[in-house]
Amino acid sequence: MTKYVIVGGGLAAASAVEGIRELDAAGEITVVSAERELPYHRPPLSKGYLAGRDPLETVRVHDAAWYRDNRVRYRLGVEARSVHMGKQTVTLASGERLPYDRLLLATGSRARRLAVPGGDTPGVFLLRTLGDGTALKAAVRPDARVVVVGGSFIGMEVAATARSLGAQVTVLEMGPQVYGRFADPSLSDFFKRLLEHRGVTVKTGVRVARVRAAGGKVAGLTTETDEPYPADLVVAGVGAEPNTEWLASSGFAIDRGGVVVNVRLETNAANVWGAGDIARFPDPVGRQPRRLEHWDNALAQGKQAGRNMAGAGEPYTHQSAFFSDLFDVTINVLGDTDAPDGVEIQGSTDLQAPRFTALYTRAHRLAGAVMVNLMSADRTAEFDRLQRGILAGILPES
Repeated sequence: MTKYVIVGGGLAAASAVEGIRELDAAGEITVVSAERELPYHRPPLSKGYLAGRDPLETVRVHDAAWYRDNRVRYRLGVEARSVHMGKQTVTLASGERLPYDRLLLATGSRARRLAVPGGDTPGVFLLRTLGDGTALKAAVRPDARVVVVGGSFIGMEVAATARSLGAQVTVLEMGPQVYGRFADPSLSDFFKRLLEHRGVTVKTGVRVARVRAAGGKVAGLTTETDEPYPADLVVAGVGAEPNTEWLASSGFAIDRGGVVVNVRLETNAANVWGAGDIARFPDPVGRQPRRLEHWDNALAQGKQAGRNMAGAGEPYTHQSAFFSDLFDVTINVLGDTDAPDGVEIQGSTDLQAPRFTALYTRAHRLAGAVMVNLMSADRTAEFDRLQRGILAGILPES
């Protein structure tokens, strides 16, 4: 009977269990998770869960009964410290050595802290875990002064949700534009104007110098130009870091923070796979190694890694796609939007009723796309058309 060990307790781990059980109903599955929660979906933490629309039970990937029914041994609150490739064991923080026949590395990533004086003051929030989301949910109140540091997806989503709850919200982004990782200036300007139209103050080119405290809690921020921003709470949305430090002495190939895997999600060690936020994999669209921190990627890679652990030996061919929401505006991102040669916006960017698609090209090929507010059947048809176009490198006819 095959012994499967999965290190990491997020969506990729839960999906890997599904993949294993599709092909192997009898193998022993042990999941080792540093968190004390069963796997849950992270996107609602900055949107529906934070807003109070999504109850806790809808955030979890599966309930406890599902893991029992699938005979999964879940070890919560347990940290892994290293892997011995030759002996095929995982060493835990307690010193215990856990043997495996097949191992999946899926330890995800953690939120980057606000690295300024006072960055650990009570009232400065990160948002990565369910505990983070619950604490932030309790803190956001109508008329609370909320300052979000960072104009990335997580920062912008928190800003929109907090504003919808009646908070006074300011976004401070140190770069020249929000959504800097995928937006060209015109697209970035649209999202900035959208938030401002809904009552959020957005400042770009602003660097936070320190967090001010009063009475043992946050009172505000001061920028490098000594501009003060009063705040009742601060949310740091300044990126994430992959949890790979525990593998530093284990002999795995690690590049730019990610565990290097091949097209079958195999690492450089026999019988060891990688999936989710920590995996640096050959992207099927750009053909270049890439690491992604998206829900969709964790879902698809986890499932494929699980199947391959159980003997499928299949290449990972899933095209990247992820979604976001700002107020009632939906955003879908497909393919590779990094460093395009050009971006063409097709449709209306009117703030009252935006509805458009932004096409990203690189080397005269369609590489990615951003869909805004394309709904229902039109959204599905356009999504499928764009996915086909990105795979082929050209936009097919409707």
